Amino acid sequence: NRYLFEMNVRRDGSSRLPKANRYATFPSFSGGWIISNESFMENIDLLNSLKLRASWGKLGNQEIGNYVYTATLSSQGGYYFGDTKYIGMTQSKIANENIKWETTAITDFGLDVSFWRNRISATFDWYEKMTSDILMQLSMPSIYLGSLSAPYAPYQNAGKVRNRGWELAVNYNDSKEDFSWEAGFSLSGVKNEIIDMKGIENISGFLINREGEAINSFYGLKSLGIYRTQEDLDRVNANGNTIKQRGAVPQLGDIMYQDVNNDGDITDADRVIIGNTFPDLQYSFNFGLSYKNISFNTFWQGLAGIYRYNWEETTISNGGNRTTRWLDRYSANNINSSMPRLGGAINDENSSFWLSKSDYLRLKSLELGYSFTQSFLRKFGIDNCRIYLAGSNLLTFTPLKNYDPEKTGSDSRNDVHPNVKTY
Repeated sequence: NRYLFEMNVRRDGSSRLPKANRYATFPSFSGGWIISNESFMENIDLLNSLKLRASWGKLGNQEIGNYVYTATLSSQGGYYFGDTKYIGMTQSKIANENIKWETTAITDFGLDVSFWRNRISATFDWYEKMTSDILMQLSMPSIYLGSLSAPYAPYQNAGKVRNRGWELAVNYNDSKEDFSWEAGFSLSGVKNEIIDMKGIENISGFLINREGEAINSFYGLKSLGIYRTQEDLDRVNANGNTIKQRGAVPQLGDIMYQDVNNDGDITDADRVIIGNTFPDLQYSFNFGLSYKNISFNTFWQGLAGIYRYNWEETTISNGGNRTTRWLDRYSANNINSSMPRLGGAINDENSSFWLSKSDYLRLKSLELGYSFTQSFLRKFGIDNCRIYLAGSNLLTFTPLKNYDPEKTGSDSRNDVHPNVKTY
């Protein structure tokens, strides 16, 4: 009861992979040391249990699409025989029969402790999750066969991503006569980093995947504010050039961007990483109280150090509803506005202007209940009966206005339906 060891081995196969690499073996190991069972811990009354543990293991991922290792043909080619045109078949994808499982190796070190007659317990974990052999379509030379083009490049096991993080959970429970109560909290943080993409980048709208950065980092122009005066319009960059935007002279009320490459013109070449979708800290806490047959429970959840992209089109001709923040838009009578002017296409650029601090604390659930005694219920032939009032997402504290701070990081226009209050 002091030293623990466990080993597991699994072997998985998937028809989504070629025959040569269809099966793979994934081992795992874990060990523990229950220090509190050692003889030198016998006289420590305050401590009930203390355990150190460590583990390492691998798992495979076959969620890579169907038959990406096979060459495919499509009827998109036309061929003439004499004067008659016939539908022909052309190769639409290059095969790679050497692809294999994506693998994830997880290393974990943990500590479990409880004391004060097990009233207080705590768990701490530090982990590293390394995912390698991620399937990617790498760039190809510009000489293609038939109608092939870049999107049809073969998949290769080329990517690697690392997650390092920690988790802490503390719980307390106690009781006295007809009262009992419990409380707990958890904290966690993680750093996500793309280790290897074979030197390529993947840009999709306002998101980028780049080596050395987090997955789906925010990518766009760096906002310096709003052009409010003629002096702002006359500003120059480090090389003394008057700054234009996409070759045009900006107007009062337009968003001001940083000229990163100092060429005097704001273009896609001035885009930089302006943030990422991962919070600095995740946290939650719960509290429960009961007295005789009455119970009360609540659970709170939140994020700290998180930004979300909240963009609304500024070009009037595109239509669409807008939030009330546009009531404070730029005009000749409102030069200290928080929003740019409407109608400027340059203001629709992906930029840090549309990043909003989205820290939040939310009451995820609350429940008040009453359980009838069995002696009372048996008179009516009932075994158990409990009535309760419950709600979720009842309160939210956040500096973000108009939007749900709990939305996904890839939702730039708030198209995803927000969390709703339920009763």
